[in-house]
Amino acid sequence: MSKIKLITDSTVDLTKELIKELDLEVIPLVVSFDGDETTYYDGINIHQQDIIEKVKKNGKLPQTSCIGPGKYEEVFNDYIDKGYEIIFSGIGSKLSSAYQSVLIAKDSCKNPDLVTIIDSNNLSSATGLVLLKIRDFINQGLTRQEIEEKVNTEITPNIHASFCIDTTDYMVKGGRCSALTGFIVKIFSIKPIIVVSNGKLLVGKKPIGNINVAIKTIYTDMMKEIKDCDLEYMMVTHFCSDSAANYIIALLEETTGFKHIYNTNAGSVIGSHCGPGTIGLLYMVKPKKKKETVTKERKKK
Repeated sequence: MSKIKLITDSTVDLTKELIKELDLEVIPLVVSFDGDETTYYDGINIHQQDIIEKVKKNGKLPQTSCIGPGKYEEVFNDYIDKGYEIIFSGIGSKLSSAYQSVLIAKDSCKNPDLVTIIDSNNLSSATGLVLLKIRDFINQGLTRQEIEEKVNTEITPNIHASFCIDTTDYMVKGGRCSALTGFIVKIFSIKPIIVVSNGKLLVGKKPIGNINVAIKTIYTDMMKEIKDCDLEYMMVTHFCSDSAANYIIALLEETTGFKHIYNTNAGSVIGSHCGPGTIGLLYMVKPKKKKETVTKERKKK
């Protein structure tokens, strides 16, 4: 059986324990601040609390960016030299230019035929769900080609990711919503829910109240389809929202049958866009069974 190395980027937002369990190579994305000459690498020399403190001090959000194709190519070549085949899955192609850098790196590496790039069509620990499933397929002895087909048809289309936004301050600072919208949201205690649909971020429901109301909303929506859920893995991912994460995990453990519920922290890149207090539920539903087609000849018989 071929040796397959899993590689991702730092937006995957998995715990150190999960990264070790999956034997993941994580390539960090870059975070930078105006007036600060230091280059920060997500999860390496900058973390959640650093972002919050710097935003409070400067009143501005950092800029986040992917790294150039050269770094990906370097990592790919290193594992090719060690006799590995490679599967890479990181932040979705519609959410970051990082995906294009990865494609360029594949074409430029020593043996592109040994590298498979899978578009997660998602972000944060939803990509982690993809990687967990890929690991399971590897353990089942599937080839890279078989894994790619199964992930593209059975996994990525069936991932559900919803995030409750506690404050729109970061979205206003980042230009993702107007100051007027941010003011209205704050005045009326609206907690917008961001969902990933077709690889893009969209605003879903807009519950009114505190963050627990919003959490209960996405929990209720998930419970409506619990019978169709793949109960192997569930992610609860948050940015500086430990109490809310503990609350929803306890509720999930009590009322659902998920075998593995992971409590993960959003990294610096994801956190820079959503702000403190953000919390999300990320899970999969089972692939719909294909209906057997009955030919006209069979009908006649």
